[in-house]
Amino acid sequence: MLLALLNIIAQNNADTVQLEPAGMVMMGLSIAIVLSLTSFCVYRILRAPSPEEHHHTPLDIDTQDREM
Repeated sequence: MLLALLNIIAQNNADTVQLEPAGMVMMGLSIAIVLSLTSFCVYRILRAPSPEEHHHTPLDIDTQDREM
């Protein structure tokens, strides 16, 4: 489907440089890889579990010297 869309775009812009079949395949694969990686990353971010406890930052930690 993606390659058909690229072919239609190439036909509509007949005055510009024509894309060879190998170039269409490479462009289709690269677009598919970028879209799949982006989708995977967004899915991982949105499905990440929320933290169960409060994580302290270095500013929250009491750093005063204490003797034992």
